[in-house]
Amino acid sequence: MSEVKLNSGAIDLGIVTHNIDKMIAFYSDTLGFKKIGEVPFPGLGVVNKLDCGKSQIKILALEEPPKHENVTGDFTTSSGFRYCSLNLNNLKEVVDSCVSADVQVVNDPMEIRPKVWVAIIKDPDGNLIELMQDGSAE
Repeated sequence: MSEVKLNSGAIDLGIVTHNIDKMIAFYSDTLGFKKIGEVPFPGLGVVNKLDCGKSQIKILALEEPPKHENVTGDFTTSSGFRYCSLNLNNLKEVVDSCVSADVQVVNDPMEIRPKVWVAIIKDPDGNLIELMQDGSAE
């Protein structure tokens, strides 16, 4: 069996949207990820790249609306990729920023084990984002 050997030490997140303005505003203005470029794919759309540590968030704005909508909801709604997780050190600040921007906070910050706090938010397309702060690593 072959082992994946990542060049960047990260996994990038790709999101397809029909709601590009709200998605870019959410990921750049509310969460603070810097937009670092656009890559056009004629006949398909434009990938908007945002810097996210060693990773990138790639938001694809299609030229034509997608044929199907992704099932949204909590972890028990359906199988497959249900959420992404951001490990950060300013959980309360980010959640407060989300509340100020009228972002849906699914779960307020809660301690899930000693010194580990988690909150869950939704982006404008309904994708779940787990925000985790691990105080035991300090």
